[in-house]
Amino acid sequence: MSLQSSAYLNMSTPRFINHGNREFGIPVSNIKPLIKLLVSQGVPLDALLKNTNIPLEAFCQLSSTIIFPQYLSLIANARRLNNDATYALTLGEQFFINHDGMLACRVMSSNNTQAAMELLSQYQNLFTQILKLSFEVKNNMGVFRVEEKIPLGDALPHFIEYTFAALFHLGKFCLGKQHIDVTFNFSYPNPTAPYRFSNYFNNQVFFNCEYNQVLIPLNTLKSASIFSNPQAAQENEQLCSQHLIHTQSQEEIIVKVKKIIRQMPFTSISLESLSEQLHMSPRTLRRHLQGQGVSYKTLLENERKRLALKHMQDLDSSIEATAEQLGYQNASSFSRAFKRWFGQSPIHYKQQSKHNP
Repeated sequence: MSLQSSAYLNMSTPRFINHGNREFGIPVSNIKPLIKLLVSQGVPLDALLKNTNIPLEAFCQLSSTIIFPQYLSLIANARRLNNDATYALTLGEQFFINHDGMLACRVMSSNNTQAAMELLSQYQNLFTQILKLSFEVKNNMGVFRVEEKIPLGDALPHFIEYTFAALFHLGKFCLGKQHIDVTFNFSYPNPTAPYRFSNYFNNQVFFNCEYNQVLIPLNTLKSASIFSNPQAAQENEQLCSQHLIHTQSQEEIIVKVKKIIRQMPFTSISLESLSEQLHMSPRTLRRHLQGQGVSYKTLLENERKRLALKHMQDLDSSIEATAEQLGYQNASSFSRAFKRWFGQSPIHYKQQSKHNP
């Protein structure tokens, strides 16, 4: 959820739950917790990676990324192969245990649950790139709703459950309680073992609802945080506010870079040409991109990956023409890059697409 890989906010990881998105790609480091958990539960690695085109070599490279369709394929395999319907809840709980940072500190220093939920809604762009968060109080009941910003398809339950679990455990920690009274609503059908969800949360859980949301009764909303600290809250508020402005500015630049990349011939793209289009120096552009944990080369490669898969799924598209369009000197250079990205040659991939339309 990552919910690039996937991260609680700090200055070096600009997302509370950082799964990345279609524009930025997903660091392989963000998908490792999911893979490690399922493999430890007996899911074969080769089955988990089937049809994802994620090569094993990617797990040994610190800067390796995958594109969003690969991430969704991995989650689809995870949900199909795992006998534990609550695996995403476990991942969210592990995330809460293992990560901390600026936004978490701001939430913890709030006066009560209601103030904390309002903050999560206010700073949602620091929380996740792929989910929309909202909070309101209606009829003496807090309603914290989570919706998709971009189409997630069958992977939506993964992100919803991950998010709910991470926040649920953060809430218990802030209130110093082993149990808090809330109700969980999920918009999708019952899993194979719905009782596991109610047992996990020790609360009422309903499926086939209109929205994915958490209903928070008034007594829970008014419960005070044991970490409430006005001075710390003020300091953290200033940091979060400044970082939100900074992050939004950097995101706007990345979106512009992606747009320029899609408009220019690949052979003409360089850091200098991109910075010229954006009316800034190469050094300034590099600094903005580094602030989001990417480089122009990463954005360029992710765009090439996206187009490469699109063209190889088109049975009428030739490898030679695709190589030329993506800026490679010849088909051999493109084939080597494709195999490095997806673990198989483009010829093999086209053959698979032909037999599995």
